[in-house]
Amino acid sequence: MALTPLDIQNKNFSTKMRGYNQDEVDDFLDMIVRDYEDSIAKNRELEKALKHSEEKLEYFNELKEALNQSIVVAQDTADKVKSSASKESEVIVSSAQNRADELISNAVQKANLLTTTAEDKAKEILTDATAKARQLAAETNDLKKKTRTFHQQLLLLLETQLDQARSGDWEEILKPMSAYVGNGHEVLREVLANELDNGAEIAVDSNEPIVDAEPQEDMGLTIDIPELIKSDED
Repeated sequence: MALTPLDIQNKNFSTKMRGYNQDEVDDFLDMIVRDYEDSIAKNRELEKALKHSEEKLEYFNELKEALNQSIVVAQDTADKVKSSASKESEVIVSSAQNRADELISNAVQKANLLTTTAEDKAKEILTDATAKARQLAAETNDLKKKTRTFHQQLLLLLETQLDQARSGDWEEILKPMSAYVGNGHEVLREVLANELDNGAEIAVDSNEPIVDAEPQEDMGLTIDIPELIKSDED
C-alpha cells in the first residue's frame, strides 16, 4: 500500500533515553509531508498531462487514419478526374482538329475561287486595256500622219510666202517717192525727198513695234510653229 502524507504526519515513534529530539523529528516530518504532498500533486498533474497527451495522440492517430483514407480517396478521385480529363481533352483536340481541317479546306476553296475570279478579272481588264492602248496608238499614229501632212503643207505655204516676201517687187514698191520723178523736176524731187521720203524712212526703219489700233480677235488660227515641228519630229 502506498504511503500517504497523512500516514507520515500521524506516525508516532516510541521514546527512550538519549533518543532524537522529538520537536526536531516532528518539524522534519512536517517538511517531508509538505514535500511529499507537492510531489504527489506534481505526479497527479503529470498523470493528467500524460492522459491528455495520450488522448491527443489517439485523436491525432484517428485523424491521421482519416487523412490517410481521405488522401487515398482524393488520389483515386484525382486519378479518375485525370483520366476523364485526358479522354475529354482527346475528344476536344480531335474535334478541334477536325474543325480546323474543315475551316482550312473551306478557306482553300474560297481562296482558289477568289484567285480564279481575280485572274479572270485581271485578264479581262488587261484585254480591255490592250484594246484601248492599240486604239489609242492607232489614233495617235493617225493624228501624227495628219500633223505631218499639215506641217508639210504649212512649210510649203511659209516657203511660198517667204519667196514672195523676198521678191524684188517689194523693192520697187518701197522705193522713195522722189525716185518716180524725172531728172527734169529737181525741185519736186527735193520736196518729195524732204517731206515724204524722210517720214517714210523713219516709219520703215523705226525699231518701235507697230501696234494695231484695235486688237484682232484670235479665231483659233494661231499656230505654235516650234511646238508643231517638235511634235512632228517625235
